[in-house]
Amino acid sequence: QLVEVNGSPCLKLTEDEEKMTIPGTKAIYRLYDAAGHPFMDLMALEEEPSPSAGQELGIHVLGQLGETTKVIPATVEPLHRTYFRDGQV
Repeated sequence: QLVEVNGSPCLKLTEDEEKMTIPGTKAIYRLYDAAGHPFMDLMALEEEPSPSAGQELGIHVLGQLGETTKVIPATVEPLHRTYFRDGQV
């Protein structure tokens, strides 16, 4: 999806809250519980600080924009990796 134009973040406008996008470049993290099981994939803006293991996070669940939920991941794995940049591996 389109996230920015000429360095300026873009927002998709729609009446359906679940289809709205977060403007800007994203970072994706997989959060694991103490037993080592993944329980959530977290999408955040690239410029936001990365989540840390053992750190409480306030999250907004998609479709429940008014509510905040607190989670504490035991392990955090970044899912986005750059393999190609400017046509180079």
